[in-house]
Order: sequence, then structure tokens, then C-alpha cells
Amino acid sequence: MNNQEIILRNRWVEYKKWNHDATQVPPEWHQWLHHITDDIPTAETVPRPFFSGKHQENLTGSYGAYKPYSTTIPKMQNWTPAVKAREG
Repeated sequence: MNNQEIILRNRWVEYKKWNHDATQVPPEWHQWLHHITDDIPTAETVPRPFFSGKHQENLTGSYGAYKPYSTTIPKMQNWTPAVKAREG
């Protein structure tokens, strides 16, 4: 492929999962995809700072998503109708 014909269109991602999301790409590969660096990321070319955590994709819409829960007492109660026994 001639890189002079198609400028900045020679790097792409083939996602492993069917529900692809840009957050599945780790930061090291993000800089390579966006032509910030020409070095393919390895442990030697991209040192990780000691304060950076493990990369985690966005889990919104999945079972791993954060779901807050309320600790306050609800102001309204659900109504359940009382059912009488039938007379025979």
C-alpha cells in the first residue's frame, strides 16, 4: 500500500468483540492509531507511569456497569390491592 495516496488512513482497529467501543483500545495503542508516535507499543517503547491503573473499557450498558443504589427511605409506597376470597 502506498502511504502517500491515502494520508493518515493506514492504521485501523479490528475489534474482537461484536459490541465495539473506542474505550476498548488501550492508551498505548491509541497514540499509535492517531499517529502521535510511529513506534508500535511495547514495554520498552511506552513506559507506564507508576500511578496509572490497569486499562478498563467503558462498561455502560453491560452487566458490569456501575449501578448506584439509594440509601434513603422512599417517600411513596407501592399499592397492592387486597383480594377477598370468593363466596361460594
